Amino acid sequence: MDSISDATPATALRRRRRAAPEASSDPGDESVLHRQSLKSSAKEPASHVHVAVDVTHFDSTDRLIALCLTLLCLATRLYRVGRRTIVSWDETHFGKFGAFYINGTFYHDVHPPLAKMLVGLSEFVSGHNGSFMYSSGATYPHHVDYTFQRAFLAVLGALIVPFAYRTCRFLGFGRAAAAMGASFVLLDNALCVISRFILLDPPLLCFTAMSLLGYAGFAAQAHRPFSAVWWRWLVFAGASLGLTVSAKWVGIFVIALVGLCTIEELLRLYSDRSITAKTQLVHWAARAACLIVLPAMIYLASFQIHFALLRSRGTGDFRMPSTFQALQRNSAVAHQPHDVALGSQITLRSHLPGFGLIYSNNTNRFPDRRGEWVAVGIAGKQANNWWQIVSPAGLENDTTSPPQSIGDGAVVRFFHTGTRRYLRTGTAKPYHRRWDRRVLAGGNATDTSAWDLWRIRIIDEASSRPSSRVYSVTTRFQLFNALSGCLLEATPMQLPAWGRQMSELICTDSNSTTSEATLWNVEQVRDKRLKRADFRRLVGRSLLRDTIWLNREMARSNNRLIPDPDRYKHTESDPWTWPLLLYPMRMVSWADTSIKYYEVGNPLLWWASTACCILYPLQMLFWLLCQRRQNSAWLPGELRQFWDSSKLLWGGWALHYLPFFLMGRVTYLHHYLPALYFALLLLAFEIQCFTSWYLPRRAIWFVAASASIAAGYVFILFSPLTFGWERPAKELAHLAWLPTWNLVNDRNVVV
Repeated sequence: MDSISDATPATALRRRRRAAPEASSDPGDESVLHRQSLKSSAKEPASHVHVAVDVTHFDSTDRLIALCLTLLCLATRLYRVGRRTIVSWDETHFGKFGAFYINGTFYHDVHPPLAKMLVGLSEFVSGHNGSFMYSSGATYPHHVDYTFQRAFLAVLGALIVPFAYRTCRFLGFGRAAAAMGASFVLLDNALCVISRFILLDPPLLCFTAMSLLGYAGFAAQAHRPFSAVWWRWLVFAGASLGLTVSAKWVGIFVIALVGLCTIEELLRLYSDRSITAKTQLVHWAARAACLIVLPAMIYLASFQIHFALLRSRGTGDFRMPSTFQALQRNSAVAHQPHDVALGSQITLRSHLPGFGLIYSNNTNRFPDRRGEWVAVGIAGKQANNWWQIVSPAGLENDTTSPPQSIGDGAVVRFFHTGTRRYLRTGTAKPYHRRWDRRVLAGGNATDTSAWDLWRIRIIDEASSRPSSRVYSVTTRFQLFNALSGCLLEATPMQLPAWGRQMSELICTDSNSTTSEATLWNVEQVRDKRLKRADFRRLVGRSLLRDTIWLNREMARSNNRLIPDPDRYKHTESDPWTWPLLLYPMRMVSWADTSIKYYEVGNPLLWWASTACCILYPLQMLFWLLCQRRQNSAWLPGELRQFWDSSKLLWGGWALHYLPFFLMGRVTYLHHYLPALYFALLLLAFEIQCFTSWYLPRRAIWFVAASASIAAGYVFILFSPLTFGWERPAKELAHLAWLPTWNLVNDRNVVV
């Protein structure tokens, strides 16, 4: 493979080079970016000797270095990992979710299921029976082997170190620089402490590192396309992308990184006239299959396993469609009549994810002179979700036997059983969409209105029964107001505090639509005249439908995790503060007798890598301008090869960090850790480059050792906060390097 030289791009810098000694006989000591430069005068251009290096070369020496680094990393991640016997920080969430996989209880969370299933696997292997619910601050009982569970995830967190070393070698690092980059990952306190608890971050970091390794390995095989090893690395990259996004949605960022690099590579191939159209097509198809289809299949498979394990009714199934709930064990939706009749008491579910069931109460009114009672959407199941289907003639005609079915085109009223009011619309405007009509609860058992009348139009029937009648769960229908002709529609917009942030319900005059927001179904039925049905014979599961629905609910829940500007929380921080390490995070109670863990990174590595990431675009811009002005010392193709080796690292940092500035959700310091992984490797890359430009070739070993020792010293300095400090925090006051660190006193708390 062609080598990339390390010549500095500016003439002024070139004059400062030293003459390099003889080339090393060991190819592992060579960086792909290294070249010899001979002495030259200020007037004469430098001459260059290229040293060919195979970046796919990984011999026994490399394996030994990777093994030693891995053992050291395991030692830091596993050292006294079970010291704190209390459920700590987010272990209360993810430990509980893992227990749900053991007892089969369905739950709802904002993250995809893969990492949580790995938590559940660690609990299952450790012998947990799913009975302990990981309450915050609770002491772990004797039958819960929390030490093994933490160690299981710590091993995943430790794998990023050997992955980092192999990635660096693929990107053209010499052994010294690759070991230095892996050491930076090993010696960061934040990466270490986050791997020592029952959290989702260790699997996420592991799969992110795998994805970078996979694509770097695939790119290194570019000179032998369609070979067996080329295909292996391409499949490995695609599988790693699927695992990453299945652990947390931030895996989308590494998918974006690989996607952008792939597009650049394909455009480069397209411009190569020596490659036939057929070969071009195969290149595109191979990448589409492995980098798009394969990750999508893995993501879908993670939800298939998720649904298969969680077959019992739980706290999260109310967010799912009625057809999904009807197949859950112990679900109220699964044990009810399929028929619906006049006089039946029902709940009405919208097909807009997040809206839930139609609800009303005796508390919330519209804040205008009318003072009308609200009718809204609420995600949970409550007593005030129940409505009785009433005929236009009145209540007395609706409870006769035999039951009278409800057909397509039927006109009915919906009578709220809790407040004794009717679901109605009128001429008043809704709170948000002022061009439509308000929906409210009004009147009483004897006070009716034409605004109460709703005409049913059946859209489709999911079961094999006739589509001319309304059934529970399986019939989708629309509701038109009989007087105005407007269409009942759910909205994702929430009412203010006077409406308890419940979703607004409207009646739109744009009544020709069949959007999901206008579709309804009967979710539950209470009617002693009707027989219960076996819904297993009436409905079936749809993996794609349920996965899409759940992902939309996850997105909605994630978007609602917004910070409260009037409330200070010491765990939260803004993205701009992360690279500067301005606000480390207390992970547990800070009482003097508590074992305290502080999520603080290695300041030396964080600040150096931040400077590197900020200066890198300026560095590339300067070199491009020099090349444009034909004032560059780069040989033909060298700048391109430098870019190919560094774009993954800086691009990974940028894509994993900058999008957080666009997010409205609450953010924490540990959200920066995937970006930090890329930044640390970029730091090692730049150190290698500048060392090879200005120092003799063998100096890289001295520089790498010195940088690693310095990082190790700072790591040890902060290790009491990484491995747990059980004495008063004031004894570590000397470690508060910045006044913003709340290591001893939290200046934002008013006493």
